Amino acid sequence: MYGAFTHLYARGFFASVMLQVLAVMGLVEAIFLAERFPIVFRDVIKNDADLLDTSLIFACTSTQIFDLALAISVLMAVYWTTLRMRENRELLVLFTAGTGPYRLIALTLAIALAAQIGSLMVSSVIDPASRYVQRVILFDAEFRALRGGISTGQFYYLPNRVAFAPAQSAAGRDRASSGQTKNLFVYEEVEPGTFRVITADRAHLDGPDSSGNLLLKLGGFTARKFSDIQPPASTALPPAQVDATTCADCPKQPESVSRPVLRASNVAKTMTIEELLPFPPRGSEAAEMTIFDLLGTKADPTSARRQEEVHLLGGWLARSFLCLLAPLIALASVCLTSRATNYLALPLACMALMSLNVTSEWLLRTIAPSDPLGAVTVPAALTAVFTALLLALIVRKQGELVRPQLARS
Repeated sequence: MYGAFTHLYARGFFASVMLQVLAVMGLVEAIFLAERFPIVFRDVIKNDADLLDTSLIFACTSTQIFDLALAISVLMAVYWTTLRMRENRELLVLFTAGTGPYRLIALTLAIALAAQIGSLMVSSVIDPASRYVQRVILFDAEFRALRGGISTGQFYYLPNRVAFAPAQSAAGRDRASSGQTKNLFVYEEVEPGTFRVITADRAHLDGPDSSGNLLLKLGGFTARKFSDIQPPASTALPPAQVDATTCADCPKQPESVSRPVLRASNVAKTMTIEELLPFPPRGSEAAEMTIFDLLGTKADPTSARRQEEVHLLGGWLARSFLCLLAPLIALASVCLTSRATNYLALPLACMALMSLNVTSEWLLRTIAPSDPLGAVTVPAALTAVFTALLLALIVRKQGELVRPQLARS
């Protein structure tokens, strides 16, 4: 009878905590995505992404705060569930029946371990993959937009080129119907100090073919080449141009050089996707590397890239250890919750959790900026110290953990 009773109690405790974790996680994620909306919206407009792409980008962005949001959610869920059970005399009945504080601590540690595994899995594996997927989605959206004709009134920054089409309503309708761009303007860097301006009445992009090549077709093509290279300052003016008011050492003024203008009714150019839109491979940015990639790479420990990788590794571990501390902080906060501290205990507990996060980040940057072993041992040692302190506090204050202290209506 006692075993069935405690089993039912444990199942109800887990169910209550899980539901509240999901509710708080949804709220935190909604706030985070609302704060990130201007950045995502800017990328969506810049790359001409559609509604489906936008939804996928928001889904990929949600993983960026998952680990920290999970720690906060576990803290709040364990606090609310335990406080409700205390005030409803449920804990008092359980402890009277022989269930001491250690069984409650064991339940919370089981929740903490599951939260730590989930936090580490999402932050170190799923989030780097979602960042890469987000970049792929934006690349595909921009490539589709270029194939269908660039949007009028918008600048496109390509490698060594800037493309622009004036905003015209008729051109926009033609673009949507035929996939062509009207009145294209392209600024192209030829070499240092020399650039080319290309205009076309029509532009159409075909491909890619089986080899990954694209065919750019331009109608009404015109190209003008310009140079901003100035002649040497030591070059003097010809004697015929020197008068009494001009010194003999005056530099020669730059002369406008006539450049040939190239015109053609139709021009076709074969180019690769990389020439049009470069796409660095996964791993070119440290944030896209998973924990398995970071642990398997060897690099110069003094390089800035290696320091960034070690900081990412330490951050993942530190925030996963917060999930271990969060339920213990919640139990300690319940012990300290009374009528006088009813509205202060939970906010102070969340502030303590955030302070631990900031402290671990500072220690990682100060003590182990480029040492992977230090990135593991520093948060682990910090977590071990605070775990021992919190367990000692909970055991010492177990009477306050069980005895109801708030007024009941």
